[in-house]
Amino acid sequence: MKITTMKKHLSFHSFSLPFTPFHSFLCASIFFIFQFSICKADVLGDFHFEGTLGDKIGVSIEFAVNADYVAVGEIVYTNHKKPIRLLIVGTWTGDEYLLNEYKADGTVTGCLRMRIDDTTYNEPILTEGSWSNPKNGQVFEMKNMEYIGTSSNSFWDYAKEDALDGEYVYRHWDLASNSWKNGRATFRLAGDHKVRFEVINDLHESYYKSLPDRPADLIATTYNSFYYKEANDCGYSFSAHFFKNFVVLISEENPEAAVCSGKRNKVDGVYFKVKNEE
Repeated sequence: MKITTMKKHLSFHSFSLPFTPFHSFLCASIFFIFQFSICKADVLGDFHFEGTLGDKIGVSIEFAVNADYVAVGEIVYTNHKKPIRLLIVGTWTGDEYLLNEYKADGTVTGCLRMRIDDTTYNEPILTEGSWSNPKNGQVFEMKNMEYIGTSSNSFWDYAKEDALDGEYVYRHWDLASNSWKNGRATFRLAGDHKVRFEVINDLHESYYKSLPDRPADLIATTYNSFYYKEANDCGYSFSAHFFKNFVVLISEENPEAAVCSGKRNKVDGVYFKVKNEE
């Protein structure tokens, strides 16, 4: 499937990211480059590649991207007797895919960067790609990546409205401080397709809570996402996209609102569900 028409909807921060094997800020900045759009179930891109990381690590990488520019899939390490499967979540930037690799507890274990040409040839071609370790910066180039076809699994396991309640956690290694940075998000259904929330993110130095008289309105007709406008006095806004086991939080593209108080103040990231409310 072609996704080149998505480019006109994207906006970017003032810095540019040349395609180099590794940037210390890559994993943490994956979700800075989303721009909010109304949620749809449309799949705008769907890929499955097999090859190696470096010369020896066999991998299968497959993912799909929806109309909110959220890319979800899995990476499978095929050299093991029992292949290791890990969730990958990220975005398409207009030039490349940036995805994080997650353990079941939500810890980021790898950062994938992929440029895919799906317009020049009869089938998509991976033109450049790399995997990097967020903790030590080790990099492996993607090699001999063969396009297999569209993904074999449906990764769009969206959460139902009555299952949104609960606590979600975020965990990411920060190279700048050489330490783990954590986050927590709590969501409570408030009736009439509304949700109250509280989000804390140490990496982005942020704290947001829905106003007492203004809970978030879930977007019809799926009721598994919302857009919260002006969460603080600076006009910061973000969206939430709920899947069965995690939620993706995305800042609206508004640099002035994000830095007006002197901090980064973003909530961006993947938060994994750890507790269901009875």
